[in-house]
Amino acid sequence: MKYVKTAILFFWLVMLALLVERAYIRPASVIALDVITEEGVRTGDEWFGIYQQGRKIGYAHTRVAPEGDTYHIFEESELDVLVLGTVQRVKTAINSYTTRNFLLKYFDFSMQSDAASMEIKGAVVKNRLVLDIITGGQTRKESILLKDQPYLSPNVKPALVLMGLEQGRKYRFPLFNPATMNTEDAYITVEAKESIKVGDRELPVYKLRESFQGMEALSWVTEDGETIKEESPLGYVLLKETMTEALKRDKEGPVVDIISLTMVPSDPIEKSGQTKYLKARLRNAPLQGYELNGDRQALTEDTIVITAEAHMAPYPLPYAGKKLDNYLQPSALVQSDDAKIREQTAKILAMEKDAAAAARKLNDWVYDAIQKKPVVSIPSALEVLKQRVGDCNEHTTLYTALARAAGIPTRMAAGIVYMKNGFYYHAWPEVWLGGWVAVDPTFHQFPADATHIRFVTGNLDRQSEILKLVGKLRVEVLEYK
Repeated sequence: MKYVKTAILFFWLVMLALLVERAYIRPASVIALDVITEEGVRTGDEWFGIYQQGRKIGYAHTRVAPEGDTYHIFEESELDVLVLGTVQRVKTAINSYTTRNFLLKYFDFSMQSDAASMEIKGAVVKNRLVLDIITGGQTRKESILLKDQPYLSPNVKPALVLMGLEQGRKYRFPLFNPATMNTEDAYITVEAKESIKVGDRELPVYKLRESFQGMEALSWVTEDGETIKEESPLGYVLLKETMTEALKRDKEGPVVDIISLTMVPSDPIEKSGQTKYLKARLRNAPLQGYELNGDRQALTEDTIVITAEAHMAPYPLPYAGKKLDNYLQPSALVQSDDAKIREQTAKILAMEKDAAAAARKLNDWVYDAIQKKPVVSIPSALEVLKQRVGDCNEHTTLYTALARAAGIPTRMAAGIVYMKNGFYYHAWPEVWLGGWVAVDPTFHQFPADATHIRFVTGNLDRQSEILKLVGKLRVEVLEYK
């Protein structure tokens, strides 16, 4: 299929990683600003150029200002990304208001690209984070129970400065990520004092190691907080610049198509879309904590066997059992209770009441209806239904909403799939038909072929776990048929 690589989950994962990098991996730079507050935190504006292999592809801008008993921290970025030969521009902005020690009180976050937009507003109310999620022309409310009062990514930098840099110390920050709408611990370790050459000078610096959602990066900062150098596993660099310098772009645009970063090396598989059985060894990556064993997959140590589903047990819709009720529920981005989703489901199914037949009809319709094109977005079923464009995340999110509206328990899976010359990161739905059956509306497969290797099930917060595999995982194909 000529468009097959547009189905790559890793495109979204890279965008998530870039959000993390430009918003999080500059932890101490804020203290190199203009005005010192009573707390010893400097306030004002900073501008950064974003580079990929030496080519300017965007900018980031941060402002910190005290307002009464709070800090107002504003951050924006604009980034050009090359994917399948086309440059896409993504813009993000975060306004946050914090306590004097930079714990989150209120924020609003927006993300906009050529084909999608989303806005999220949130406030900490006692032990909950109350959210308004605006997408697809609709506002939905969510409430998240908090274990710790969280930080937002722009707030980590001044908080670290307030705590002070101490060699050998490891700092923990419960960090809420609007891109996945979950809270996870971020860690910064002050590893060593070193010296680095800048021009003709040798500057003493702290070497920091930052870890968040499986990503690690290194940065070197001076004692007064000036960031001198940063390295990230995705090859992106942020450099402090003047506003004029930061806003300039390289006319040639991004140098690396991010799809080229995605392939997991493996042995070749002929006619992979017809594969019913696969036996492979998963190498060079940690496998603990992933959902590799169960349903159609069997894992023994590092060897996995996958058998495509041959039997589906039909039942009348809607599903009457209670044990899978969680997989019939709407969520902030899977709006299966929305009138537009329900109307579209009824139109597609045309009174079909057999679960297997209905699941197949939905698979056919999503495949035909959605233009196969990578989209920089946080996938929302309502937005996809409106825009009718996207890659595997958009196909999977819309399918899940439609299937749940039909009364079919459905969950989202993510992992890797073989395509042409190797494995690529990918997402697809699983529907309950007497057991969990993998289907693929992006590739028009029902059921999905046996080269779909599932690592996780769940929403985008779970899919981000795959970042831990990037650049490490290798697949040794032992047998297939």
